[in-house]
Amino acid sequence: MTALLALSVVSSISAGQIWTHQGQPAQVVELFTSEGCSSCPPADKYVSKLQTHNELWNGIIPIVYHVDYWDYLGWQDKFAKPEFSQLQRLYQAYDVVSSVYTPGFVVDGKEWRGYFNWVNRNLPDNHQAEANQLTLVRKGQKFELKFASSQTLDATIVFLSNDQTTIIRSGENKGKTLEHDFIAVARQQARSDDGHWQFEYSGDLEHIDAVAAWVTPAGRFERIQTVAGKIE
Repeated sequence: MTALLALSVVSSISAGQIWTHQGQPAQVVELFTSEGCSSCPPADKYVSKLQTHNELWNGIIPIVYHVDYWDYLGWQDKFAKPEFSQLQRLYQAYDVVSSVYTPGFVVDGKEWRGYFNWVNRNLPDNHQAEANQLTLVRKGQKFELKFASSQTLDATIVFLSNDQTTIIRSGENKGKTLEHDFIAVARQQARSDDGHWQFEYSGDLEHIDAVAAWVTPAGRFERIQTVAGKIE
């Protein structure tokens, strides 16, 4: 992807920030994982390496959802949320993924099993169409998303945390020290027919490193446009 196809801008304003992105949407890489799954730490490391990707936020947006359905194996994942397990089940119900499992990848709204190819783990090419500018404005704890459209669209915003470490004391990964990045801490959705959405983060933004947002056709998963970046 060249600079002509996509452009992301972040600027500071009083008590907040503005992020914008236009052109080709970034490739959203979603990983469903669990600290209680012995197969997951290598997948977590694979995603963590994207921190040094030269198109992070502009060309690629990693998001890691910790699920809770492996907690019964003897270790309760502190990052896991029932709604992330439900999101994966929703993906299965709508044929986005073939089944519910970890580690499980979804790239650009489609199941990606390329991670399990030990020879070539390159992500698929980004074939998404260019779109108008998507703008995300933060003022304190409040976030406003704006997109020029007369369609009814769904918007999603995800708050992310990086550089988290857990010493696993029981379960399948007992004795390991696991490092996590791009952890989905909270995820919100809303629908609008005028291209404006309002969100508010109720937690402590000091523990949030980045934010990602996108718009999709109502009730569908393909992203029309994305925007993401670090929270200062």
